[in-house]
Amino acid sequence: MIIDRRIKFFSLYILIFLTSTSTKAQFFDGLRFGAGIGKSIYWGSQMDFIFSTNTYGKSEFNNGYNFQIYKSINRSSEIGFRYLNTELWSFKSKNTLALNAHVDEFSFIYQYSLNDNIELSSSPVTFNLAAGLGLINFKSIFYTINGPNDFSNVFSSVGYGNDIGGTSTKKEPNKITAFAAMVGFNVGVRLAPNLSMYLENTFTLSGSNKITGNLLLNSSVPNNGYTYHALSLYLNFGNQKGKIGCPKF
Repeated sequence: MIIDRRIKFFSLYILIFLTSTSTKAQFFDGLRFGAGIGKSIYWGSQMDFIFSTNTYGKSEFNNGYNFQIYKSINRSSEIGFRYLNTELWSFKSKNTLALNAHVDEFSFIYQYSLNDNIELSSSPVTFNLAAGLGLINFKSIFYTINGPNDFSNVFSSVGYGNDIGGTSTKKEPNKITAFAAMVGFNVGVRLAPNLSMYLENTFTLSGSNKITGNLLLNSSVPNNGYTYHALSLYLNFGNQKGKIGCPKF
């Protein structure tokens, strides 16, 4: 009788364990996560469309670091999340005006594979369209520049407290959090069974024009944002061809 009870107990335990393992396998199936580095470029009303890599020692192509995670939902679609940390510089009016912004972006993203290969299972390459919504948290400064390397004249600022600039400088002391929308295109390549690389290109539209640091902008329609061009590496999990296989029962 005691032995029979033990058998039932261990049978129930094994069933629970197998169910849990199967659930874990399903969760990891089609999952990828990774990180990358790229360049960000400001686009908007405070630019002159002349890009420089060395204006007063500053570049309008700035490093951006991302962390991303995605989960496939079918052969052509996946959903995911991106965190991006980047900086923006822009110069205009013969380099007498400049903006600088530091941005943290948090976006939820939907991706669609144009060749129905979102998991890189039928071929080693996928071509994806991306769209997302999220939040950006930023601080920014708008400068009037009187001479080379002279960034002491702050016209207005966001997120730098009340100490920056002179007494007449316009200030919003706290950093701003705003809604943002993102669209993009990327190409993914499987490098190894559990490793892939993506060339990613996105445009993020800021829901607040104060990302420029210029507090005199009166437009209520968002017309400032940035592109981000990156190479990212991902670890891939799942049971499809070319990926890590999770045990199934």
